[in-house]
Amino acid sequence: MKKFLFILAAAATVFAACTAPGNKPGLPEKVKPSRNVIFMLTDGTSTSLLATARWYQRYMKDSLDKPLYLDPYICGLVQSRLSDAIIPDSAPGMSGYMCGVPSRVGNISIYPEPHPGQDVLPTDPDKAWQPAATVLEAAKIKKGKAVGMVVTTIFPHATPAATAAHSALRSRYHDLGRQIASQDLDVMFGGGTGILDDDMRAVIRANGATLLEDDVEGFRAAKEGKVWALFNENIMDFEIDRDPSDEPSLSEMTAKAIDILSKDKDGFFLMIEGSKVDYGAHSKDPVEAITEFIEFDRAFKVALDFARKDGNTTIVVTSDHGNSGITLGDARYRQYAAKGLDSMFVGIKDCHTSSYKMAGLLKECREGEIMPMFKEHAGIDLKPSELNAIKSCMTRVEGDYMQVSSSSNLQSVICGIYTTRTHIGFTSGNHTGEDLFLAVYNPRGERPVGMLTNTQLNDYVCRELGFPSRAELEKLTGEIYVSHLQLFDGCGLEVVPGEEYPTLFVRKDGRQLRIPAFQSRVYYTENDGAEREVSTPCPAVYMVENGQFYLDRSLGGLFE
Repeated sequence: MKKFLFILAAAATVFAACTAPGNKPGLPEKVKPSRNVIFMLTDGTSTSLLATARWYQRYMKDSLDKPLYLDPYICGLVQSRLSDAIIPDSAPGMSGYMCGVPSRVGNISIYPEPHPGQDVLPTDPDKAWQPAATVLEAAKIKKGKAVGMVVTTIFPHATPAATAAHSALRSRYHDLGRQIASQDLDVMFGGGTGILDDDMRAVIRANGATLLEDDVEGFRAAKEGKVWALFNENIMDFEIDRDPSDEPSLSEMTAKAIDILSKDKDGFFLMIEGSKVDYGAHSKDPVEAITEFIEFDRAFKVALDFARKDGNTTIVVTSDHGNSGITLGDARYRQYAAKGLDSMFVGIKDCHTSSYKMAGLLKECREGEIMPMFKEHAGIDLKPSELNAIKSCMTRVEGDYMQVSSSSNLQSVICGIYTTRTHIGFTSGNHTGEDLFLAVYNPRGERPVGMLTNTQLNDYVCRELGFPSRAELEKLTGEIYVSHLQLFDGCGLEVVPGEEYPTLFVRKDGRQLRIPAFQSRVYYTENDGAEREVSTPCPAVYMVENGQFYLDRSLGGLFE
């Protein structure tokens, strides 16, 4: 009887612990805002990649006592979805986190156009194409916080664009780049010097920022003030290929961004993306995907060390979608329960070059140099059939990283060679719809638990920033993104196309307002012909889909 009562009491204790208010599934009932919020996203990361990377790291370090830094903070799963589909791409995937609005493929933080017969979530046709305010914009405008972004892809790519810009199509890099340049960011680190034009450079410098292009020494010397540091004309190098004298790592950029932003008395919001896990997954390159994720984990450790010391910083970590269906174990892995780590990773132990870089190296080789080059950079002795496959594809280059695994090209052959030296499997080179991992560090233990949707996670981030709910983002949208047709009803309106961007002219009683698209400066002319510059909190957004400008509501007061 005593033994039975002891067991009953123990079970009651466990039940009470599991059902305590702090452990209930969903969002915590009460959230005390944090001074600083860091949102970290590892792009295109299937949850199974965590196990793959963890075991790879243990094997390479020859230590079974080697968890991921993220491990103690994993607290749930996230269901990322579109308004009309269950497997998202990066643009609406990140948009759901940043603005709390599910949208359609390619959409960058806007309200979606309805898709009759396919919508899986309710949509409002009256709001279609309207920009939706993001948590970065809210942190900057409503809380006066410093704001920044750190990525390893080009700075107007889908994830950073969804954080600080708005468009119906993620591919409009120059429109998005001009918006991001106009957002008056305190920090912008990443790739894409080739996206910059003289207009963007002028806007960045006019906002008081130091602009560094391929200047790693200048980056490392930066201590304070607004800083833009971009490396490489396109994307930054994969971590496994990176030369520290040319480019900083994601973890180094994270440390620098936090050091600069933390000087703001009102706190900061920082978005950090491990951008190129997605590239490796699309290519079905296990080396790229694993090593990029491990570097992302190091970046999390940098943020975590700061947050622990600071005592008033929350870190939210997740992904936007799965990719490639990566698995630790493939169809060839027979008698798996009798095999050790060597059988999984020994074939890529000496591989220190991404498939992307390897393709570039092999293209420059003569036939007799291919096998020695592969051995030097990957530690792999090519089979005759593999050598022939490489030779047959020497001139075939796939320019779209999302299509590497779907076409016959040199990089896809290299990825296949890497993969056959492992028992890591891939179901495809496309996005996948599994639930995503969620990890949260909160100094007070106020964390979401269990299964959340992407919009619920947005609500948590809003509350951490000091807003009662994501409804505050909807209110902000109504303040900073009002249709010009509504805002200037009764005025003369003209949208004039330009070589690069359109301009809206508003005229009334001899006065004129000139509003260039995608920037946060407008020009007001009085009756006497004197023109003055007026700044707005966010750039004007022009939506070609409906021909409307979306503007700060305060501009309407110029004609009252």
